[in-house]
Amino acid sequence: MDRLRIAGTVRTLRVRASLFFHIRCLVGFPWFWPSQPLADQAMVQARRIVRQHYARGHHPIHRGLARVLVTAVWPLAALVSIWEIRRSRGPVAVPVKEAPRAFWAAIRHNVLPGEYYAYALWHPNRGANIDNYLYAKEGIRLFGLLNKPTQPNPIDDKLAFHELCKVHALPTPEVLAAFAPTAKLLEFRSDRPAPHDLFVKPRFGQGGDGVERFRWQGRIFQSNRGGRLTPEDLGEYLATRARTENRALLVQPALSNHPSLGVDADGALATARLVTGISLGGDVAPLFAYIYFGHPNQIVAHGRVALIDIASGRLMSAPQDFPSGKRSNVDIDSNQPCTLPDWETLLRHIKVAHRACSNFIFIGWDVAFTEHGPMLLEGNANWCADVYQSLRGEPLGHTKFAGILAERLRDLGIS
Repeated sequence: MDRLRIAGTVRTLRVRASLFFHIRCLVGFPWFWPSQPLADQAMVQARRIVRQHYARGHHPIHRGLARVLVTAVWPLAALVSIWEIRRSRGPVAVPVKEAPRAFWAAIRHNVLPGEYYAYALWHPNRGANIDNYLYAKEGIRLFGLLNKPTQPNPIDDKLAFHELCKVHALPTPEVLAAFAPTAKLLEFRSDRPAPHDLFVKPRFGQGGDGVERFRWQGRIFQSNRGGRLTPEDLGEYLATRARTENRALLVQPALSNHPSLGVDADGALATARLVTGISLGGDVAPLFAYIYFGHPNQIVAHGRVALIDIASGRLMSAPQDFPSGKRSNVDIDSNQPCTLPDWETLLRHIKVAHRACSNFIFIGWDVAFTEHGPMLLEGNANWCADVYQSLRGEPLGHTKFAGILAERLRDLGIS
């Protein structure tokens, strides 16, 4: 028992140390020197702003101390990061001969080694655009400066998002029940779930954390976590989960993939990410899109990804295993790319949804394609452009993102 307790403690310490390293140490210097020649002015200004506003919500003394600490730790953290990603992804994906350049990019340009390798910034044409890329940690801080969340917040709160979709007649999965840590927010009809597959997700959160799928097996619900529950017991099980995990849970019908996608209808739900920006005049512009296909026995689709042509809704290539770049075995002919069903309808829905959330300048929408039409799943304020920039081979600053960003920065007077 003591050995198990010690092993558990060691694992916990390792997880906490890893989180501390990735969140607190892989930050970069709290200043910014633009590359020469200058990149797009809005992208340069955005990189400068997030560095100037580093730790802005803290006391000046704490902010100054934080700046000193991240400055001191960044060079060592960059070296550790290079070693870490080479160990995890292998020498082919992370060539050691580029390590000195990756380290220089970290010191000179505040670029994480993982993003240096992902975007292949050692190529001259890409390195020349180094300040036109949207980098993950800077993006989160930039969106924090631009966005003005309201209460209730339909982007961070999935229950509020469901209500927003109902108000604007936008297609989204119905919420069949909702369980909070201290009470039931919404009861099942007839006090028990209907006999069909169900999907459970946290009210707050992202990345598939806390999701659970229940398959209806005739008399019982079979959970992907191994449990078998009768309809009468399911509600109590979810209420207990909500109390134990201290978070609210939403229950929705499990969706099936549209037949034209060429994947298992009842497998992991193929999920598209469509990022949009809204101008001061209320015009919503789609910026980029891609779609994830799941591996066997997955609940949430991850790994296999293909870019989507915004204008036509066609896949631009066969799905690849991101970030390795290897083609997956999803049955889609790369010579005759799949056209996603009801793409124009989806674009109309997304534009309505973004206008209803216009206090968020840029939103990453998660959507599914079902036999009943496209479904809006949720919105994301802190989205990342790494998939697009890696697979497309060009920075986000070459899209309409830069124009909308420039307009918004001028309007807000952020400096």
